[in-house]
Amino acid sequence: MHYLDRVIKETMRIFPPVPLIGREVTEDLKLGGVTLPKGTNIVIGIIKIHRNKKYWPNPLMFDPDRFLPEKTKSQSYCYMPFSDGPRNCIGIKYGMMCMKVILATLVRTFVFKVNKSVEIDEIKLKFSTLLSTEKPLKVEIEKRNFQ
Repeated sequence: MHYLDRVIKETMRIFPPVPLIGREVTEDLKLGGVTLPKGTNIVIGIIKIHRNKKYWPNPLMFDPDRFLPEKTKSQSYCYMPFSDGPRNCIGIKYGMMCMKVILATLVRTFVFKVNKSVEIDEIKLKFSTLLSTEKPLKVEIEKRNFQ
């Protein structure tokens, strides 16, 4: 289950369920040469942070080992698929637990195959409340044969 946890985290890094969040600046905030005054509404592009080369070497490469315990200490505030801080999602643990149980059950019960491999940068995304693909990604599913 440790590897599955890393696979889920890496998937949510590349494809965060909620790609953007809004926040209100609670005190004057200096960013570079600009000061955002208290009360300013801002949008934080989680997907941009998760795919930023400054924080993630080769950001479009799928690498679950980015989430090995010894590597996660340096990821503070550059990985936030459930948001972060005092207004983060209250269902983080429940959501992760559900994903692990469902994926473990599916992988144990079915074999998943693809006819054509698709590169991550070729996947066209649609932004709304939740991130989704413009076109479905096709996967063949077969029931496992236990003998």
